[in-house]
Amino acid sequence: MRRKDKEITDRDEVSEILSTAMVGRLGTCLNNIPYITPLNFTYDKATDKIFLHCANEGRKLDNIKVNQNVCFEVEEVKHTIVKQPTCASSVNYRSVIIFGTIKILTDIAVKNEALQKLADKYAPQNPKVPFTDAMLNKTNVLEIEIKEMTAKRSPVKPAITDPSKK
Repeated sequence: MRRKDKEITDRDEVSEILSTAMVGRLGTCLNNIPYITPLNFTYDKATDKIFLHCANEGRKLDNIKVNQNVCFEVEEVKHTIVKQPTCASSVNYRSVIIFGTIKILTDIAVKNEALQKLADKYAPQNPKVPFTDAMLNKTNVLEIEIKEMTAKRSPVKPAITDPSKK
């Protein structure tokens, strides 16, 4: 990371960003042509994996079947920091970028568990009932195994100069 002063190294903070962000962007590539897809996702802190769901067809799946290397990004944008001159303005944000490998889950029990985690995140008020075989058969569940992860924030977190405030 170029700006080490903006780097987030606290794993709990990174986990919080991944757990609360509502949309992630999956980057795939085929024949040197990149493709980005915004998706709902869930982060499983226990396994350190990202789970996504999608239809049974599409460009994203075509890319994944040939090239399992992916990039995944999430961000939390709070507000714009307006300054004069305008080029000194900035944005208050936190972001995470992940590099990893992706696979299509085929085990019905594992798919069901991952979809339940997605349901828990996006519809926690709904009853927790297993998905039917018909639902599971018409939905793909994708798993990203994280190989590398970086996170950053802006503005820079102020340094703690008083040791009693750590």
